[in-house]
Amino acid sequence: MRSSGVAGQRRVLRSTAFLLTLLVGGANAGLLHAGEADLENPAPERDFPPLHVDVLRKGDSSQDALKAAIERLPAGKLTDGQVARVRSVLENRSLFRQLPTLAVEASPEVHSYFVSNPEAAVGIWRVLKISQFDLRKTEPTVWFGDAKDGSEGTIEVLHHGPNSVLLHCDGTYKSPLLPRPIRATSIMHLRVQPKKAEDGSPILVQDLDLFVTFPSQTVDTVARLISPVSHLVADRNFRELSLFIRFMQVAMERQPGWVERTVQRVEGIDREQREELLTVSARVFVDGRKRELSSEGVQQAGLEEILAPFQPGQPTVRAQQSGM
Repeated sequence: MRSSGVAGQRRVLRSTAFLLTLLVGGANAGLLHAGEADLENPAPERDFPPLHVDVLRKGDSSQDALKAAIERLPAGKLTDGQVARVRSVLENRSLFRQLPTLAVEASPEVHSYFVSNPEAAVGIWRVLKISQFDLRKTEPTVWFGDAKDGSEGTIEVLHHGPNSVLLHCDGTYKSPLLPRPIRATSIMHLRVQPKKAEDGSPILVQDLDLFVTFPSQTVDTVARLISPVSHLVADRNFRELSLFIRFMQVAMERQPGWVERTVQRVEGIDREQREELLTVSARVFVDGRKRELSSEGVQQAGLEEILAPFQPGQPTVRAQQSGM
């Protein structure tokens, strides 16, 4: 009898951890390693730089962090109904986590596109065969996510400002091993600050406050007991999602042909979204080449200089070198 009870607690633990994973974004561990291996290389001499993010501050679940996170919420920009929904999660929260502050080398355009069009990111994961997660837009500010294993949920944007996004997420985890589905509701507050590196490369500094409530008292109790594990899961997923942004930044800068071919295979986005993503990719490619040529002493870069490395057999043309 005792063995059955322990096994049940373990199932709840795994289910709770998985649901937190779904709420934080549905990213799978090893996302970037799988995607990196699938890249085709049209210019072998242009090696990919390491894909990484810098941790500027570790995650924090202290009372001081909680107080600061609540004060940061954009309550003044929400409707009365939205404020009530946020307050319900805060007052009945089971878990709180201020996720690590991360710095990733990526342009605001790339980040903004995928934040506004998360179904495009999920579509790319499916093209790369690294996730079966499905996300589709059901209303102008609402998405429905399905992990294809019985877990599903909705994500609603309550507020989207220049440097922050406030999300309300509601999901369930279903399993034949559990008598009832496990439900959880969360509030996520993402903040992003664009910066510049010394060489002019774009840097994004981002962090995220996560509040989660479980209506079930049993699940709530277990969730509190395993909170250190849940925090690690949330921290890791946030890093994985940040690495995806870096991955796409590098692909747009170094592999524009691969990006175009991949985008054409993405399902679940319309023509306008597809064209917007290709436009972002083209701008990132041009900006990256201009920075590279500038570091080599080219004061002005024309189309020939920018495209030279991707034209086999064509000599690289240098225009208006410094000192000339």
